[in-house]
Amino acid sequence: MLAEFYPVMDEKDLPDGSMTGVIVNDENILLARIGDRIYAINNICSHFHTHLSNGELLTDLCQVQCPLHDSSFDLRTGEPNDPPAEDPVEVYGVELRNGTIWIGPPHVG
Repeated sequence: MLAEFYPVMDEKDLPDGSMTGVIVNDENILLARIGDRIYAINNICSHFHTHLSNGELLTDLCQVQCPLHDSSFDLRTGEPNDPPAEDPVEVYGVELRNGTIWIGPPHVG
């Protein structure tokens, strides 16, 4: 888990309805944008260890679907919504600073 925030990319490079994988301090993270919200979760499926960024962004459900076995993960909580995945993925905090997306520890509270 990240202990501090790191700059990742320009906000304009992540348009609405898109997602991408990034490496931040050796952690593989999925960034997804739905409307004005940007989400960050671990990019590796907890079931079969594949890149979620190669799957499908389900904007109407605020989920990402794994490309291998169709498990989906809630972008807000990291919780799996469909089998075969049973374990959640990590969720990261997201901040926008002067048009730059920063990723770090989740906000508590």
